[in-house]
Amino acid sequence: MKKVTIAFLLILSFLAGVMVTTIVWSNRQSNGRVCVIQTVTTTNFVYPQDKGSSSISYEVYFSPKGGCEERLIYWFNKANFSIHILIYSFTLDSVSEALIAAYKRGVEVKIVLEREQLNDYSEYYKLKNAGIEVKLDSNPALMHDKVAIIDGKIVITGSYNWSSSAETKNNENMIIIKSIELAKIYEEEFQKIWQQST
Repeated sequence: MKKVTIAFLLILSFLAGVMVTTIVWSNRQSNGRVCVIQTVTTTNFVYPQDKGSSSISYEVYFSPKGGCEERLIYWFNKANFSIHILIYSFTLDSVSEALIAAYKRGVEVKIVLEREQLNDYSEYYKLKNAGIEVKLDSNPALMHDKVAIIDGKIVITGSYNWSSSAETKNNENMIIIKSIELAKIYEEEFQKIWQQST
């Protein structure tokens, strides 16, 4: 009986080792950039690590009052051709104004908002009345994303909703990642949700 149990545990350990693997590889053609791929059952996580290359950089902010709102506005003001947004809660007037200003200078602005968050405080009507393409999520469950993709190369995401509570009361985080590769992945998700929304 002990031999069967030990054999079973060895097989189980081996299978767990196969299912949860970490592969580190370095591609000399990409300036020594190292990529760690961790596979856990059915999900792949890719963590590019910058080794002297300028292809990926990031900024991290925390709230309350940690600069999240200011940095959103800063990056929206710098947008040249597109801002695509998936946002759960959006009630910050200042951010709405920055998006309207971007739209008026010719930047394509497309937004998907969570339908359940449509209320008197939502920026939905203000943005829509300014001519911006705004859709409501059609997912029967929540669209809980907080994402902006700017010019196909910058991703802003985190727990930070674009609301006064997130800015002044809640403990939240926001990361701004400059990466064409990452922006492409987020853009695919945006396009999928955009097509399904009304």
